[in-house]
Amino acid sequence: MERVDTILWDEWVNGGLSDKSKNEAECSGIVEGIFVTRKMNYAVLASLRLWVFRRLYAIWKHTRWSDINFSSYMRVPEKKKGRVKLILPSDLYEDISGARASWAWLRGAFGGCGSIFWPKNGYHLVFRIKNDKLCDKLTSFLNVKGIRHTARAHMGSYEIQVRNHDAILTLLAGMELMKTSLIIEEKAIIRSVKSRANMQVNCDTSNIRRSLKAAERQLYISNLLLEANLVDDLPPNLRDLVLARLNFPSATLREIGQILPKPVSKSTVEYRWNKLETMVNGLFDNKDNNTQAN
Repeated sequence: MERVDTILWDEWVNGGLSDKSKNEAECSGIVEGIFVTRKMNYAVLASLRLWVFRRLYAIWKHTRWSDINFSSYMRVPEKKKGRVKLILPSDLYEDISGARASWAWLRGAFGGCGSIFWPKNGYHLVFRIKNDKLCDKLTSFLNVKGIRHTARAHMGSYEIQVRNHDAILTLLAGMELMKTSLIIEEKAIIRSVKSRANMQVNCDTSNIRRSLKAAERQLYISNLLLEANLVDDLPPNLRDLVLARLNFPSATLREIGQILPKPVSKSTVEYRWNKLETMVNGLFDNKDNNTQAN
């Protein structure tokens, strides 16, 4: 199965074009989401995400800024390795940024500063933001949409996290990233099935170990009684129990209960073994005390 981030960004970059107002909102989100520095009369947007500028270029031609030569403002490093820069005049930057928060705007902002992480346990969607204004705008939008999230200051920036499964799917659907949403749903189901299977295996393994340990202890007690010629002196129900264990060393308590001349439940077998073990411990402790006294 492909990596989630590969599917995500392929879908994000190659998404369809909307009407002009939505395209402009997405452009605004991208521009606001990318880290920006001000120099003289210019705003310098810099990012390692070349694909974000590819998406911005694709929708730029379907906005009110289409007559502006987008490529003239771009600076792509040699061999396309390193930070790509978009150097916009301040008035153009101000015109593009600051659109009202919407799903199209959020899609753009996610491209600029969002990510999905898939660690061993769970997964989460994160926005890493450099300025207070964008942080407030984004958290307000999430609150309006009823999407649970957390926000914190982290290493000189703000980090907004969404960890709830349904909330992440809602975000992806709102940003029209349906393929990614389906893949995440599929991965979550597979992970859940694997987790339940592992829990069941661990539980079964633990039960087997306990059963073997109990059988080993019961076999030890049975052999003690056999060597001391005390088996025939036991009450019939306990004698049958000892003989069943000697004849079937690896049987479970439930199986032992069904082997007896008069079948009984697992809990009854367990009760009788505890009673027998207490009796044997008392018997051999008394013998040891008598030996020492003599």
